Amino acid sequence: MSVKAIAKRFVELCNQGKNFDVMREMYSDDIVSVEGGGKETAGKEAVIRKSEVWASGLTLHGEKVLGPYYNLAADTKDQFAVHFTFDITPKSTGKRISQDEVAIYTVKDGKIVREQFFYEEGW
Repeated sequence: MSVKAIAKRFVELCNQGKNFDVMREMYSDDIVSVEGGGKETAGKEAVIRKSEVWASGLTLHGEKVLGPYYNLAADTKDQFAVHFTFDITPKSTGKRISQDEVAIYTVKDGKIVREQFFYEEGW
């Protein structure tokens, strides 16, 4: 599957609320996930677990995923980016908020091998 086909399927599934299906289907066993603060999590099961912990700490009211976006430079043709907007209520505060983030995904051999997240300042 091409990077563009993977990216389009990724966005399609996420917009259907199937983020964990994306992880199980499209992530490499050796994926590395990098949070906005630089913390890295390695391995498919560990990355899925990290996301499950995040999701368990909030109520998700909705999600919108824009993209995919591409940088066509020769050294980045294996990457795509997406923009997420989450409508959430963190259980710790009970205050409903909108969280925006951008993520860059790197694809190798038909699987996503790296994800890196960027957040608004102050998040």
